[in-house]
Amino acid sequence: MDINIVKLKKYASKCSVLYVEDDEIIRTQTASFLGRFFTDVVLAEDGVIGLAKYKERKFDVVITDINMPNMNGIEMIEAIKEILYTQIILVTSAHNDSEYLMKLINLDVSRFVLKPFNNKQFLYVLYKIAEELTFENERKELQEEVVSLSKNAQIIVDEIKIGIITIKDNEVNMANRAFLDIGGFDSYDTLKLEMPEIGVLFEEASHCVNATSNKDLIEQLEQLGDDEKKVRIIKDTKTYEYQVTSTKLEEENSYILTFSDITAIHNALYNDEHTKLPIRKFVLEKIELLKQGVSELGVIIVRAKNFENIAKWYGKAEATAVEVEFSTIVKAVKNEQLPNAFIGYFAENQIVIISDKYDMSETYKILKGIDISTETLFTKHDRTDLRFHLSTQAEFLKLDTSKELNALEVDLINAFDFMQ
Repeated sequence: MDINIVKLKKYASKCSVLYVEDDEIIRTQTASFLGRFFTDVVLAEDGVIGLAKYKERKFDVVITDINMPNMNGIEMIEAIKEILYTQIILVTSAHNDSEYLMKLINLDVSRFVLKPFNNKQFLYVLYKIAEELTFENERKELQEEVVSLSKNAQIIVDEIKIGIITIKDNEVNMANRAFLDIGGFDSYDTLKLEMPEIGVLFEEASHCVNATSNKDLIEQLEQLGDDEKKVRIIKDTKTYEYQVTSTKLEEENSYILTFSDITAIHNALYNDEHTKLPIRKFVLEKIELLKQGVSELGVIIVRAKNFENIAKWYGKAEATAVEVEFSTIVKAVKNEQLPNAFIGYFAENQIVIISDKYDMSETYKILKGIDISTETLFTKHDRTDLRFHLSTQAEFLKLDTSKELNALEVDLINAFDFMQ
């Protein structure tokens, strides 16, 4: 029973003791002995007083005799256990009665010292109790510090505008505010409930990551080059694109993924500078995606009749303004009639609307009736010398999806040429 007195004093200095003993001489002597190590010792001469003092404040350790007037030690222990069942209690008694022992064991009391005290044995029991309490307090403090650091880290991560998630054993176990906003989730719990496999969040698109499970997502990111580590999301009919980076953490099967918004770059590369509609490359990419699993695609092609004369008569700037106005009107009709259909800029004065599952007849009818006149642009350009009237040419096509993409491109080119 080796005891490190220095450690005992260090441990005991942070512990509070309630000592209950009816014998005044033993109480005084033991209190003096306890005072050599514990700086916070409260005395009580029977169970009633001891219980009253216990109710006034918390104690790390309760040391009590058994046989006492008014309320004996076992009765007091029963009352204390009702208040705090985990309370550490050390029983001191001159009796070694099995009946007492069974009652105490049933109360989950396992620390006993017989009187008269063997100081070394008593000291060893106190040392183990103080050590246990110190270690437990240190564990709690460390746990609170970790929780605090974790909360602070989450606050810091939430301030980062780049979407961040961590995946461990193929499950998302952290997501910052920016990523929750990307997916439209109000909280991490909602993400876990509604979309535990985050790959489902992203649209199928060529040159982008397409994965239905977190495992597949990680595997694809590890195999793809940086230029291909992209995902697309459609929110409120708008397309957003994000560059993804993946980093393997030291912890086994753990990864951190970041999502940087490159929508502006994507739009600059894929959208027409003036009409802001997806250019031909993106139109063909969309056709390639939509033709999977269907035998034909419905397409409306639209152009403004005699548009080429605008540039001749009024110059390129006015022709561009007319094209923007025309595309805005066509886009408004599409959004009203077919909000989920795709619209793109195939070439100058050539707009396509594509759908794989919607009736396009009403949209086609409305588009054929569009007119753009001089008055339409008066208020926008502060010009009164514009004199023209443009009508719309529109055709409804069925694209055979069994054809290769380059063949479908030729079909669209021919269809627009035939309109002229």
